[in-house]
Amino acid sequence: MSRLLLLVASLLAATAQAQVSKDAAEAIAKARATLAKDAATLAGVRNLHFSGKVMDKEGKLTQSFILEVAQGGKRREFRYDKDYTLEFSTVTNGLEAWVRRTNLTNGQAESARVLPFEVASNLREMGKSDLGFYSVPEGTKAEVAKKGDQVEGKDVISVTYRHPGTYTYTRHFNAKTHELVATDYPRPDGKLERQVETETQVIDGIRFPKSVQVKDDKGEVLGTLVFDKITVNGELAPTAFDFPVR
Repeated sequence: MSRLLLLVASLLAATAQAQVSKDAAEAIAKARATLAKDAATLAGVRNLHFSGKVMDKEGKLTQSFILEVAQGGKRREFRYDKDYTLEFSTVTNGLEAWVRRTNLTNGQAESARVLPFEVASNLREMGKSDLGFYSVPEGTKAEVAKKGDQVEGKDVISVTYRHPGTYTYTRHFNAKTHELVATDYPRPDGKLERQVETETQVIDGIRFPKSVQVKDDKGEVLGTLVFDKITVNGELAPTAFDFPVR
């Protein structure tokens, strides 16, 4: 059996509780093969740390961020204003989710609240997606939405992921190289936001984004995400995703 067929069979077996069409499984297997030479490298990732900057369309700094994800749908994201005086955090421990705003000049939490179950569910699925390297988690549907279309001037195969709840997005893979071209995410207003991979980097044998251009549904550039540091299987505090208690 060829390596590709083994990858497809492995993906289908690993997602027995998901609903993955055969052509989607093939596209995903090919795309995962572009991320690392050995699938075991991806399977061995337990957590990820990302940090970087958010630039506006003129290239000026607007925010900085830290994103950490771990197995079990755990995810925490920190956003900082350009002057580094405020911290906005959104965290899920895989069950509950909450947001908090902290004044960094005095270390005081200015506001905090628990998020509704539906939002917590979506954040949990986001964490699984961030850590999944294009794989399809249990309970998620994946199917090829389009073939033969062009995205960002490239022929693509588009795969739509429908997670439990309302978290849905479409990844566009290059039909020739199988690398990720862009991902379309729905915004709260119902319009799409496109994130285009413009530069990549290799960390611990895995290809990650270096810069991602963000566009609106009309193709206008809104800004760029720049990933300055990525850590694979780093040390996370045991309390990193604990529900906050005063």
